[in-house]
Amino acid sequence: MNVEFFSELNYDNQTPLILTIDINEDASIGKLLTEIHEITKIPLYTEMKWDGNAERISCRYYFKSGTEFGKFKRIEDLEQKISEFPKKGSNNELSLFIDGSSGLAN
Repeated sequence: MNVEFFSELNYDNQTPLILTIDINEDASIGKLLTEIHEITKIPLYTEMKWDGNAERISCRYYFKSGTEFGKFKRIEDLEQKISEFPKKGSNNELSLFIDGSSGLAN
């Protein structure tokens, strides 16, 4: 299946990658996201260290829920089937965004 993939949401550069992944749409979205991590080499988490402690902050995952750029909703259940997600990509493919930022500000 083809997946329209964004590694960042940048209004100045809205060009996604189109990934072709051999996966059954009855598989979980979590399995698809694992495949995307392997292809793109995006780490599963960011490790933050302070005061001698290390914390792992996981990526957040989103699917495109509307036709305009930036309309993404968070994926809450990684066991949900791929087929249950709307196909709102530019060529009617599944459109996903992986947010690997830590969300922390200094």
